[in-house]
Amino acid sequence: MSVLNLNNIKKSYGLNEVLCGFDMDLSQNEITALIGANGSGKTTIFKIIAGLETPDKGTVSVRNDQQIGYLNQVPDLKEEHTLLEELETVFERLIFWEQKLSVLEEKISNIQPGQKEERHNKLMSEYSELQEKFEKEGGYAYQSKIYKVAVGLGFSHRELKKKVSSLSGGEKTRLGLVKLLLKEPDLLLLDEPTNHLDISSIHWLERYLNNYEGTVLIISHDRYFLDQVVERIVELKQGRAEKYSGDYSYYLKERKRRFEQRMKAYQNQQKKIQKLQEAIERLHRWGRQSGDAKLHKRASSMEKRLEKMDKLEKPVLNNEQIALNFNIQKRSGDEVLKVENLTRSFQGEKVLKNLDLQIFWNEKCAVVGDNGTGKTTLLEIITGKLSADGGSYEIGASVKMGYYSQEFNGFDPRADVLTAFRREVPLGKKEARNVLASFHFRGQDVFEKVGNLSGGEKSRLRLLQLMKGNYNFLLLDEPTNHLDLPSREALEEALQNYPGTLLIVSHDRYFLNKIIEYTYELENGHLTRYYGDYDYYHKKKEQRKTEEQDKDGSTGSKESEYHKLKRERNHRQQLKRSIDNIEDEIFTAEERIEELKEDMSDPEKIADPDQLRDMKKEYYKLQDELEDLYDRWDRLTSKIQKLK
Repeated sequence: MSVLNLNNIKKSYGLNEVLCGFDMDLSQNEITALIGANGSGKTTIFKIIAGLETPDKGTVSVRNDQQIGYLNQVPDLKEEHTLLEELETVFERLIFWEQKLSVLEEKISNIQPGQKEERHNKLMSEYSELQEKFEKEGGYAYQSKIYKVAVGLGFSHRELKKKVSSLSGGEKTRLGLVKLLLKEPDLLLLDEPTNHLDISSIHWLERYLNNYEGTVLIISHDRYFLDQVVERIVELKQGRAEKYSGDYSYYLKERKRRFEQRMKAYQNQQKKIQKLQEAIERLHRWGRQSGDAKLHKRASSMEKRLEKMDKLEKPVLNNEQIALNFNIQKRSGDEVLKVENLTRSFQGEKVLKNLDLQIFWNEKCAVVGDNGTGKTTLLEIITGKLSADGGSYEIGASVKMGYYSQEFNGFDPRADVLTAFRREVPLGKKEARNVLASFHFRGQDVFEKVGNLSGGEKSRLRLLQLMKGNYNFLLLDEPTNHLDLPSREALEEALQNYPGTLLIVSHDRYFLNKIIEYTYELENGHLTRYYGDYDYYHKKKEQRKTEEQDKDGSTGSKESEYHKLKRERNHRQQLKRSIDNIEDEIFTAEERIEELKEDMSDPEKIADPDQLRDMKKEYYKLQDELEDLYDRWDRLTSKIQKLK
């Protein structure tokens, strides 16, 4: 069933036509990705769907009962609120009802013996009716829902007590995402939802969206994320929609197949056109030589046929890409970086704890980990931007280090693009402008102030500086954050061919799988090395978790097949017993919750207000216990599946 239809949408800004006949349908419970180069009009489409902008032409049809939720990159938040208070605004009606229930409880408790039974019954009836509405709309679960989504997206219980005003821009965007998911709209519009999430939070979001009971439209440059969640791709190209029924990996293959098919048709038509043009020219030439008007008439007839021909446009596989090529003039020594016992604290909390790291020439490494674990801190210590509290680091012989900061801290916002580029790359003005043009800084663009550039433009400028700087050791902190898909592909190809040494911090898993040979996980202040790309790291980490959870005190000596099978069988039986026990506890808790719901709704079963309070207290406690039981049941059943 269709929930949204965009038909022949046209939209221009001045002389710039962004959308020229864009069509798209969204079906109920479908997850679709809208992709395209930066500036192609993706956010414009979101704003049109959300009603924030109107198309110049075309129609937008949304099913009447659909509530639309739009994740804006600059969410509307009250600075004076704590994070928890801000998230509770989603449930204002439930909180109002909750307060009203408390008032009614107070009124019921204050009825004196001997007062009219009619007043007591009236209050109890009002209480029961309101409580039924409160329960039906999830009133007893909204607090646990807030914590579940907020923690899933990377906020700790302690952080929820902070003021919104203390958050960074990225944290505010993340809070806006939590708030939007709590609203559970029928049609969810997510614009770059993974931008400010660490890998753990992205995994959580993937699971959440795969179980979401609604329609989702996503703008994202995170290709790994798209492969995990989307069922359909809509590519926005030259103002129109190109549709693909599959995930991102399918899109790549199908896009190439369509390109080859269209290129073949285009080339065949060009051959046909060329033959017609040659025939027309021949007929005109013969007509002039012989003075035969019939030949000119035949040529004119063929010209009309050529004019009426529906000419195919030459297909383009990729939009214009930046031309990246990282060359080096001199290699470094074999040992590029040695870090020993490095420590660093912030506000009395140790972020790095006796950390060790050794990187050799031509290695391509990544550091991954949750937000706040110290990944950027490590890079800034190595590059000299920060000092360590203890330990040491040593840069190897002949190392020339280039650093890409995700915050672009090295730029002077008052400098223009040309000046900023030439400060790091010693080129003449003419040559510098030619190089900048290859990165889409053309004409007056080179005189734009750096402070006015978008994130994508700053990213291109910094990559160009690094490309021309002859660095043999690149440290890149989230280099793909502001890049569109064609630019990411160009960066991947350039880094694959880069002859130097790489140390990258990134949550772009697709990117890491393309580039990286070694993965370091930064956790609890220490680094753990995995000898492979991101997928290898993730697989090994999951294996280690399972081994740690399942270890039975074995000394590690080799077991006979009999003892191994016996141990696994015993372990399965133990897990089954635990699952059976938990299922019994779940059944008991659910039965008691149902009893309490019935009793709290029946005035005859409530002797006094104190009893009602005790029942509510028990109800809430059981709800929390039940959620914990479900989590434990889920973990144990996952374990037993892996053992089969």
